[in-house]
Amino acid sequence: ATHRTPPPRVCRPPLALAAQPREQMGTRQSRASNDSDRPPTAASEGGPTATQNQKQDIFYSRKHLADPDAPPLPVGFAMGKMAPDALRWLRRCEIFAAPESHLPTLGFTKCIDYPHLPGHVYYEGYFHALHGEDGGDRHIASMNPRTGCNMQKPAAPRELRAFIEGMRRANTPRLVKALSDVAKAEPGNRLVVKVMRLIEEGRVFADLAVQIHAGQAVERADIGWHTDGPNSILHAALSIAGARALHSRRHADADPSTMEGEFVEPMSPGDVYVSSPAAFAHGVSYGQAYRWSKRTIAVQARFLFDGATEAYGFVEPDEMGDWAGLMRALSSSLAGSPLELPDMSTVLGVMAELERKEGAAIQPPPVTTHAGSTPAAALRKKPAVVTSSS
Repeated sequence: ATHRTPPPRVCRPPLALAAQPREQMGTRQSRASNDSDRPPTAASEGGPTATQNQKQDIFYSRKHLADPDAPPLPVGFAMGKMAPDALRWLRRCEIFAAPESHLPTLGFTKCIDYPHLPGHVYYEGYFHALHGEDGGDRHIASMNPRTGCNMQKPAAPRELRAFIEGMRRANTPRLVKALSDVAKAEPGNRLVVKVMRLIEEGRVFADLAVQIHAGQAVERADIGWHTDGPNSILHAALSIAGARALHSRRHADADPSTMEGEFVEPMSPGDVYVSSPAAFAHGVSYGQAYRWSKRTIAVQARFLFDGATEAYGFVEPDEMGDWAGLMRALSSSLAGSPLELPDMSTVLGVMAELERKEGAAIQPPPVTTHAGSTPAAALRKKPAVVTSSS
């Protein structure tokens, strides 16, 4: 049996792989000084349907331009809303319901990204979301998205893997079509070929970073601006609980004279967006949450890379000219039709597939009003860690 031990934090990510060094903007503490929790800024739970998108857009970025005088690259942005029953069902997962004291036993590491905000609490845990045929409930060797080191990555809870697989199946066909069109027009585009191979292997949205924020707010002046590594060429972000907002620096149109501006997308529970944050600078602000039940939980789903060597293939100098074709394909697929999110019947169908391949799962804690409000006594009745053979 194996256990979920966080990787040693001794190595550093290679240049341009995981998130680049963050710019600390300001040294002041948050203005919030009382013990009340800031209410969410948008609707509190999932939307009316599982498949309707809330937003489709194309904006532009000058990142990864082979020619500095060339027009900015198109970047797609699609946003949808989980069905309320799907969101409640996902919250059953122990990684979303556990008290803070229980997180280290589930593989989470406490992070300090905002040293000037001593009241902010931040945990990250890393999991894979491969389908049973590709990885199942086994640990797999892959890159730690934060450090760039290799690690043995455990499987995400089956409920979460089923949702991600349903999302892959719904949106992959249009991605493949757009990439195939560019591959025919640009037969020498190696980045498009690499992305198509990753999709074929089921690695899109398969590298999960579960992020939990609580305590002191992270406001706009506190944001750590950064551009993600190549594993976020196509990136899905799922809001599970709490309030946060995505801030991004980008161009509103393809006119080279258009100045870069800052855009803000508030995120509430059930919101899902898909974009390419490897191609634009961004950061996230978080609301105040001095009660654990009001914490913010989000899942970042990226391409699953075996290791840093695979990631380097996307930033080699002789392949920088391929970014334009790749971004055209991704942006057209994201903006060309609504983002599709699986409904409960689809997710339960995938869940049944996984159960047949992997065996019966230990039942998670019961659904509660707030992710994380399950009493500690109820958690103690269940194993703290689900072990599996490698």
